[in-house]
Amino acid sequence: MWTEISCGVAALMGAWGVVSPAEADESVNQGQKDFVVDFLLEAEKYLESGRHQSAAILAGDALEDALRRLCATNCVTVSAKASAEIMNAELASRGVYDDQMKGRLQRAATLSDQASCGLWSDFSKDDVGLMLAEVRAFAAEHATV
Repeated sequence: MWTEISCGVAALMGAWGVVSPAEADESVNQGQKDFVVDFLLEAEKYLESGRHQSAAILAGDALEDALRRLCATNCVTVSAKASAEIMNAELASRGVYDDQMKGRLQRAATLSDQASCGLWSDFSKDDVGLMLAEVRAFAAEHATV
């Protein structure tokens, strides 16, 4: 959602002549690059303060954004409402990464879904710590961060 808002703001800024189209595109690209990093940093702060449920939700959002950008980079068409699970399966089926990575990302997406649904007894603080490490490693290796 934030990506779409950033694109819209950049388009308006370019149309109003506030900035050049090139500068508007750069601001969108910078915002997209920072999204995953910012959300993972915020998730780590939540984890350190004992709010691992919130950390799992933020890490899931970062994962979804990284997967969406990886889909775009690899010309994998997915709907705007596609879940992390759908994007993960499609990217793995196209050979962007292997089944082992697919499984690790599936576990991270499942944990995020559990947190979003309030199933907090289904995971621990340690599980979220591992999830954050996994999402960070994935984003560093596969996404443009």
